[in-house]
Amino acid sequence: MPQLGMREVERVTGRELLRLGSRIGLMAVELGEVRSVIALLYECVLLQEVLLAKAWATNPRPDVEFYRELAASSEWSEVEGRSFAVRVRKLGGFPPASSLELAARVGDAVYDACGGRCRIDLSKPELIVKLVASAEAAVVGVLLLKPRGDRFRLRSSRFKPFTHPASLTPEDARILVNLAAADGRILDPFCGTGSILAEAVARGLEAVGVDLNEEMARGAWRNLKHFSCDALCDVLVSDARMLPFRESCFDAVAADPPYGRLAPTHGLELNSVYERLISESARVLRDRGSLVFIKPEGSGVPRSLEKVGEGLKYLERYPVYVHSGLTRVICLVPRLRAAIRRTP
Repeated sequence: MPQLGMREVERVTGRELLRLGSRIGLMAVELGEVRSVIALLYECVLLQEVLLAKAWATNPRPDVEFYRELAASSEWSEVEGRSFAVRVRKLGGFPPASSLELAARVGDAVYDACGGRCRIDLSKPELIVKLVASAEAAVVGVLLLKPRGDRFRLRSSRFKPFTHPASLTPEDARILVNLAAADGRILDPFCGTGSILAEAVARGLEAVGVDLNEEMARGAWRNLKHFSCDALCDVLVSDARMLPFRESCFDAVAADPPYGRLAPTHGLELNSVYERLISESARVLRDRGSLVFIKPEGSGVPRSLEKVGEGLKYLERYPVYVHSGLTRVICLVPRLRAAIRRTP
């Protein structure tokens, strides 16, 4: 999901990436903003690591000498007077040279650039110099952040007092919240066990959840209290097709609507569910408000469902493979009301 990961970073930080390749992007950040931007990047689910980029290139050559030259093309003042080690990450197995050989050549270049005023320490280095390379691009820099992959797991189903088979994982819920890019109040009109609400509150947002099923709404509230999220959250028993809110009162809508496998649609056609989601979201969202939702794609989904977003010129779609029988599509409309006004 590299394109989805890039978009998540852009939505969370509010900054556009220069995309060197499908999995490597650059972001311009002023020195005084580095700490705050890194704090935002830590909230991104799909981000794997952050470098202070020192040198980069597109369409890199496969020979080892190219990467030594790339590292030597920059100054390395951050490394002077400190110990460092070089780590290599090859995306798609490129370049074909061994990681050890690449690390050695990059390390030599950094050492020479510092005039020998640094030392290599492979066991306990003060800094990590990282080379990330693919057939599309290569970047060498100082590692600033490598988030733990399990940092959201404390809110997973195994720790919830109330669960349901159709519940989103905290990672999937956080991706929806991040893509929504809300800076105030966010609505989940199909809140289920409260996964999206919990992740929104964990981001410091106010959140409101709606569910037609009273048992689910009560269960969501139990989960939110269990995770100490209730101070910034409310849950209502109501129908998402007729949301009990005034116009223009939310900054974003994030939803995982039911589609009849594990979550019932209460006799409604899928078309109706998604059409009402879009129309009601447009009513309760502010002018710059975003809608992000998940829908299934593939077997068992009516073709007419695809027509829901046809007129929305700004609809973004990110397929996410689940298993052989199910691919889910994350749909994002960054400014829903403006998109609808432009619909022919």
